Amino acid sequence: MKKRALLLLSLLLILSSMLLTSCNKKPKDTNDITTYLKNMESYTTEMTMDIKNDKQTINYNAKQSYLQGGGYKLELNKNRVFVYKNDNKIYVSDKNNGTKYVQSKDFDGVLKLSFIGEYIGLLYTNEKIEYVSKTINGIDYTVIDLFIPGNNKNINKAMLYVNNKSMLPEKMLIYDLNNKEKIAIRYTKFLPNVKINPSEFKVR
Repeated sequence: MKKRALLLLSLLLILSSMLLTSCNKKPKDTNDITTYLKNMESYTTEMTMDIKNDKQTINYNAKQSYLQGGGYKLELNKNRVFVYKNDNKIYVSDKNNGTKYVQSKDFDGVLKLSFIGEYIGLLYTNEKIEYVSKTINGIDYTVIDLFIPGNNKNINKAMLYVNNKSMLPEKMLIYDLNNKEKIAIRYTKFLPNVKINPSEFKVR
């Protein structure tokens, strides 16, 4: 009986250790992932963005593109086009009424977070960063969890899920000060280092 009890206790300890390790294990090499994402010269992706408040969830569909030296382009709901240039300005074209206007990049606290380069850039200035490995539906992910600086209580931290095999982002979750999910972004048809005509980023 004592041998059986000791054997059972040993098995329980081993299983507990395995479970704790799998839940909190560190990725093998986060530098490979962050370096790959940072060094992408271009990409295109489709994305959905769900913004939640106490009354409703607002859904957006968008297409995003990036070209090194050209900037970022975001087509939101096929109605508005945002071009983010290196001059810290946002050039907006509203297709519904044909108007065009310019905003300061600092004016936008949400949309720019969806840009992979902007997110990765925060890694080099942020002291509150955690890397965690998670397996979801048989797929291994590295989750990059970081604090978002600023005074917006609805945007306190963000978690970027990167597929370990492809090293491409698949979703981002943004939380408020109370650790409540406020924004969910999902990336699909992500194509890295594709050829993009620089004219796509020209401000007309």
